[in-house]
Amino acid sequence: MYYFSYIINTKFSTKTKLKSKKGIIITGIVLAAITAASFAVWMIPQDIPTRFVISNPEQDIDALIEQQKIVSESTSEEFNKMLNGQITSDDYVNIAEISRSQVNSFIIKILESEIPTEWNESYAAFLEHLRSYNSYLAETVVVAKKLKDNPQSNITEDIGKLEQYLARADEYLSQSNLARP
Repeated sequence: MYYFSYIINTKFSTKTKLKSKKGIIITGIVLAAITAASFAVWMIPQDIPTRFVISNPEQDIDALIEQQKIVSESTSEEFNKMLNGQITSDDYVNIAEISRSQVNSFIIKILESEIPTEWNESYAAFLEHLRSYNSYLAETVVVAKKLKDNPQSNITEDIGKLEQYLARADEYLSQSNLARP
């Protein structure tokens, strides 16, 4: 009887060992699959550029021009208030930085849009208008900081530079309007 129980125990333990080996193998395969899948997801580029398709380029550029005009008028008004001492230089710098951020968002919108070919020249000129206006804003910040450091500073030359930036921006805006199909 001892022999019989030895055979049963041996067969039973062999099956247990096989089941145990199969479990380890299956677990290893599952872990390898999970690791491979997570690595594959990690390797897939996540920064797929988003492109906005412009269905009505004329309305879109008109809306951008109008938005930029509002930013321009309000910033100009605040710059004059600063020159007249109605607001501080620091206040103006904050306003100008917000305006630059808004203009940058207009630039990004144009750069990330799919513009119909016949409108490329008009949008490119308007893009240069926005960049020139951003240069103007940066220069107004320089003037504001100069006035903060020394309220009696002579800014005549700086005002001349500002007018040049605005004239250049206006030229690009005219080119944009002339380039419309």
